[in-house]
Amino acid sequence: QLVFDFNDTEVLYPKDKTVVDLFEEQVSKTPNNIAVIFNETKLTYRELDEQSNQLAAYLIENYAIESNDLVGIKLERSERMIVSIFGILKSGAAYVPIDVSYPQERIDYIAKDGNLKLCIDENEFEKFSSNQNTYAKTPIQLSNLNSLAYCIYTSGSTGKPKGVLNDHAGLYNRLLWMQSYLKIDDKQNFLQKTPYTFDVSVWELILPFITGSALVVANPEGHKDVAYLEEIIDREQVTIIHFVPSMLGAFLENGKKGTG
Repeated sequence: QLVFDFNDTEVLYPKDKTVVDLFEEQVSKTPNNIAVIFNETKLTYRELDEQSNQLAAYLIENYAIESNDLVGIKLERSERMIVSIFGILKSGAAYVPIDVSYPQERIDYIAKDGNLKLCIDENEFEKFSSNQNTYAKTPIQLSNLNSLAYCIYTSGSTGKPKGVLNDHAGLYNRLLWMQSYLKIDDKQNFLQKTPYTFDVSVWELILPFITGSALVVANPEGHKDVAYLEEIIDREQVTIIHFVPSMLGAFLENGKKGTG
């Protein structure tokens, strides 16, 4: 029963689409919906699409990015991080998140072990921004279902860190399952607070953009501050948030009590 009944979960999903395709379809449906909120900065779906298209074009033209290349991101949590993730995916590459607080030795190890074509940090993003309008805003999609989507490195607590790869098919399957189960509409506000070096962050970063929802991006280190989380949840009317059990316990124990 465990093998044949409980595990009877096969679902036929389209085999010719990626998460980028799902995002582009949502852009065409809700171009003026707010996609990203980071403090005072807001991007609509159209703006996020255009900026990530421009970044993809920048990467291809300046670094000859090809399908399945690995591109690092070393940015604090912000709207730039979101643009970078989608720009990398649209270029055909996979993103490799790197925490800005990592020691240089670990950063160098990831760059060498992953054979990164480049790493998008603040300096690199500024180079792109200074010439952003010279790159086309038109859609770019160079990935397919078997292309790599991201590579997240383990902590290395039992040895050297290891890069764990996931392709568009795996990510696509996970996101469509979540949407079929949760049935999220375009009136929701997600909170993105999980550090992007953890695998659980991936659905937080991508799922909102295939549903027409908004992604509220927490400040760097904001995920550790209960008072800040309360404030941003209230201010931005967050409706969907993910906690690991330990963090949820701390949040409920230390948060202010509601009256509803």
